[in-house]
Amino acid sequence: MTIAPRHRLMIAVAAGIVLIAAAMLAMGMAREAADTDRDQPAAAAPQRVSVENGETVLRIDRETLARSGIVATPLAAVTGGATVPVFASVVDVARLTDLASASAIGTAQLAAARARAQASGAALARSRLLHADAQNISLAQLQAAEAGYQADKAGVEAAQAQAATALASARQEYGPALLPGGALVAAIVSRRSLLVQVALPADMGAPPSTLAIEGDGGVRAAARLVGPAARTDPRVPGRSVYYVVPASSGLVPGMSVTASLPVADTGRSAAVPEAAIVNWLGRPWVYRRRADGAFVRAALSTDRRDAQGDFIVRDLPPGAMIVTHGAQLLLSEELRGQAPAADSDED
Repeated sequence: MTIAPRHRLMIAVAAGIVLIAAAMLAMGMAREAADTDRDQPAAAAPQRVSVENGETVLRIDRETLARSGIVATPLAAVTGGATVPVFASVVDVARLTDLASASAIGTAQLAAARARAQASGAALARSRLLHADAQNISLAQLQAAEAGYQADKAGVEAAQAQAATALASARQEYGPALLPGGALVAAIVSRRSLLVQVALPADMGAPPSTLAIEGDGGVRAAARLVGPAARTDPRVPGRSVYYVVPASSGLVPGMSVTASLPVADTGRSAAVPEAAIVNWLGRPWVYRRRADGAFVRAALSTDRRDAQGDFIVRDLPPGAMIVTHGAQLLLSEELRGQAPAADSDED
């Protein structure tokens, strides 16, 4: 059957209308699906930082721990001694050098005066014998010999007083352990040894015979006990004691240093390696791993160390699991996790 042109046009128009309607329907459904997808919440990232019972807790999955190199190890028990840092300073010994020089001069002058007095005394004895033996010398000569001897005796007394003054000044300013004329003072004055003044706690007993001294830049030296200082350091309380260190140690006069003072550890403590400690808000912290695998930050008291340089603490018991590698990463993660909460509080 042949379709008339007018009918073919009507059919084409109807088909076009159907296609347009279908396209509009498809676009509407796509828009509705997109709106629905936007309304659906996105998959939340795993929450690593939370607050439980007022304590900030970090939960890190095993894969992240392995990838980040975060390692927790148990704390070792410490039953021996520990050390506590105390203030010390390398003494400027210019005054001691002057006193040693004055003492040496006084000693030399005393020896010379005694020699002169001995010679004039012998001359006086001969003059007396000659004058007594038929006056072989005149009275004037005898009197001159006596005057010379008396002058030389006065010279001995003056030299003795000068030497004694230098010793008394040294005793008053530096104590009996550093009197001029000894080998120790000679080594200090010649800069073969350096004098270190250490401030000990007032309630401490006898000072240790040796101490470890640490200066700027990690300079370390072994110090040997000299004796009590005559004067205390006005910058710190307590009593002062003198030690000496080799001049080759790298320390210089006037330098403020730290002395590691051995102390008895009467309780059961734990040794924390320095690598485990992070500093935040002016305090030292470590991250402790709980039995459930979570990490919490714990404050420390770190004023004592052992012979290996580990910090001796009682804040944590021996056997506690702490992060010894990657603690700084945990601190960064904790602070980053707290940042959104802080921003929302400010809003």
